Amino acid sequence: MDSSATLAIVLASVVAAFYIAAIAFAVVQIGRTRDLSDVAKAVWVVAVLFAPLLGALVWYFAGPRPFGLRITRQTR
Repeated sequence: MDSSATLAIVLASVVAAFYIAAIAFAVVQIGRTRDLSDVAKAVWVVAVLFAPLLGALVWYFAGPRPFGLRITRQTR
């Protein structure tokens, strides 16, 4: 195995680790939010698990706290 193949494997492993971490982070945040009912949480978790990249991105950008911001009901 040459060094370029080894580098590709290491890089792919790092990317995969970040990908899995992002999905786990989204699922944990969904579970911790108090703004959603249990049914809504289940729908979000299913969306993140069955469409991981799209589900996690949509949760991050459109979930109860888009971009991690805490928006009050008066602002919405």
